[in-house]
Amino acid sequence: MTEPVPSSGDVTDVRLDPNGVAARDGAALPFAPSPRAGRALPYRQPAGWWLRRRGYVMYIVREATVVPIAVWMVLFLVEVARLRQGPSGYQPLGGPLFVAVSVLCLAAVAWHAYTFLSLAGMIMRIPRGDREVPPGLIVGALFSGLVVVTVVVGGLLIWGGA
Repeated sequence: MTEPVPSSGDVTDVRLDPNGVAARDGAALPFAPSPRAGRALPYRQPAGWWLRRRGYVMYIVREATVVPIAVWMVLFLVEVARLRQGPSGYQPLGGPLFVAVSVLCLAAVAWHAYTFLSLAGMIMRIPRGDREVPPGLIVGALFSGLVVVTVVVGGLLIWGGA
């Protein structure tokens, strides 16, 4: 059996009896402090933790879609900066590399939007009286809104001459 801790209020020297019960002045404590208290945990997450499950992989792929989107936005800002030079100094980015980056970015944006809108039904709770709007209706409305906005913006770009 271990010796009880003096009643100084310090719990750093709490001892456990052979049954694993912390003791102080002969009375059991409601907790048993870890002998490693105050130290960093030795466990480190392996680098490939996200490869263990398909859901983890899809999560990382979804989060990684922002990288090509950010690259495209930087290229777009370069284009806007070149426009400030006027018609004579403006030379738009073109060629197969820019087209490939744009197609990759379009795919990334489409995947990001699809996964976000698909999850919205589980995330959003819209009260309707004593019940909630069904998740399928929320997802359908969001996808319909995406289609409407895409058609309107596409029409403005095509017929507006932009």
